[in-house]
Amino acid sequence: MRKFLFILVSLLTAMSGYAYQTGDFSAGLAAVYSPLELGTAWGEVYVGDQTASTYHDAKLGKPGLGGELQALYFVSPRVGVGLSFQDQYFAKDLSSGWYLYNHTHMQNYMAVGHVFFNPQSPWKVYTALGAGVAHTRFTMDFTREGGGNEKFDYTGFAYYAGLGIEKEISSRLSLGLEARYNGQKFHEGHNRCDGHHITVRPKANFMSFLVRLIYRI
Repeated sequence: MRKFLFILVSLLTAMSGYAYQTGDFSAGLAAVYSPLELGTAWGEVYVGDQTASTYHDAKLGKPGLGGELQALYFVSPRVGVGLSFQDQYFAKDLSSGWYLYNHTHMQNYMAVGHVFFNPQSPWKVYTALGAGVAHTRFTMDFTREGGGNEKFDYTGFAYYAGLGIEKEISSRLSLGLEARYNGQKFHEGHNRCDGHHITVRPKANFMSFLVRLIYRI
């Protein structure tokens, strides 16, 4: 496997394309998809009824769909730094353990960086890093327990690390694919209408996959 990857990277590096230049800007618009899986660190939160001493895992909702805007400035042909904004929605789904429905709306604002392994190639492979804040609203429907929709809001530190590839379409346009692991803190709690104290913690981590159209300015 290592030999195959070495040969692949060598071939991509040898190909010639339109390299980013120091001082270039790029703007990207991406569609985002985030699958969720219970029993893993992908898309779970830990919900607890402190009053009744019951605790269960719950998904953020259905797989997330959203969009992202990203702008990069190239400090060298190999390194781009910039900012991104992402908005993603996880539609209503049945939780595990609780058997209650929940959904999540998430927005993040990040400083980002791309480091390219083969900046001269028309197939540019890069590693992606981001750090900033995420605002998460997790909503759980307690109607069957005599309550209502409980909203848990939290704004805190978030980050991601990923790997991507850009394919040149022209000297100005590229199409990109990116896979990333997202990590963020998430903890909030309050009393339900029946007096039960409900908490959501300690994090909401998940994988996501992006398809991005990039315009070089």
